[in-house]
Amino acid sequence: MMLLFMVPLGLVFTIGVGLYPAFVMRLFTEDPALIAEGVKYLQFACVSYFSLTLNLAISTMLRCTEQVKIPMITSGIAAGMNAVLNYIFIFGLFGLPAMGVAGAGLATAISSLINPILMMAISFAKKNIVIAPFKQVFAIKGFFKPFWSRALPVLLNEFFWSVSILVVNMVLGRMGTDNYAALTVERTIENLVFVFFVGLCNACNILVGKSIGAGNIEQGKLYSRRFMVLTPIIGILAGLLIIALRYPLIGLFDLSETAKHTARVLLVIFAIDAAVRYIPYVEVVGIFRAGGDTRMGLIVDVICHYVFITPAVILAGLVWKLPFITTYVIMLAVDDISKLIITIPYYRTMRWIKPITQPEPVDREEAMIEIGGDPIL
Repeated sequence: MMLLFMVPLGLVFTIGVGLYPAFVMRLFTEDPALIAEGVKYLQFACVSYFSLTLNLAISTMLRCTEQVKIPMITSGIAAGMNAVLNYIFIFGLFGLPAMGVAGAGLATAISSLINPILMMAISFAKKNIVIAPFKQVFAIKGFFKPFWSRALPVLLNEFFWSVSILVVNMVLGRMGTDNYAALTVERTIENLVFVFFVGLCNACNILVGKSIGAGNIEQGKLYSRRFMVLTPIIGILAGLLIIALRYPLIGLFDLSETAKHTARVLLVIFAIDAAVRYIPYVEVVGIFRAGGDTRMGLIVDVICHYVFITPAVILAGLVWKLPFITTYVIMLAVDDISKLIITIPYYRTMRWIKPITQPEPVDREEAMIEIGGDPIL
């Protein structure tokens, strides 16, 4: 079901960005030089939008069936290949021409295809439960309505969130080339932290969702409380590490001195904020959705992003013409405060526990044998 809906969506983005890369770049910046470089990158990198949706669908299915090692291994291989290919294509090694930014886009396109291909190859080799007979892929009778009742709020949630982020980036992108370059570097480093929390959130989703789905509500509550405590602790540790390493990390990038200074300030602000920044994310994606409540995330993001965050950034950056760093602080503060005020009280009510299955004992080994497979890794 996921593949049926996500892959066509990925194709739409790939085709759209591939045909109109300059239009996409103009949404974020008015600098002709940046637009020209961005077009070179997007002409190749647009392929990754299709492969990333394929990767997300397959990896989610594997994680939900407790086969977490496969996406972990294949992601590591793809990341390593991306680094190697970037070095080869950007600088033109082994007799290849130096492609610069275009080489980075080509490396992204190739490495993004490696991950889903490897996951499918391993799944076929092991004949695990992800590899269903072709006719079963379209056997959606009786499943369509319950699927959409849970999936549609998530899809709308991600769509409205993405549009809000797009608008925010458009505003920030018009506040100076050096400022936006600094923000891009800060977010690159921030994403290293975010990826860790994505993994933490996936683990939370599996543990809480499996417990509640099996009818063990109290165990699901216990797991959720542990992740609520663990999240800010990890955020504090990550923040301290970023503050300690901010100079060497920023030194890895080719920036003007002004942009480097701005990037270091942004990193310190993010590091201080990291203690609370990911609590709403883990609540909505890791706990509420695992408990069967997919609507609360939609409500939270629509209210917070469209009533508070996006208007605050527009006012600060475009109307009041506040300094870039001040606008960044306002963005984070409004984001955190608005979401925490809503999500923490809701979490404590436990109304997010809405089981969607009746607990039935299932022998996983027998389920594997029935389709001619073996336990995976």
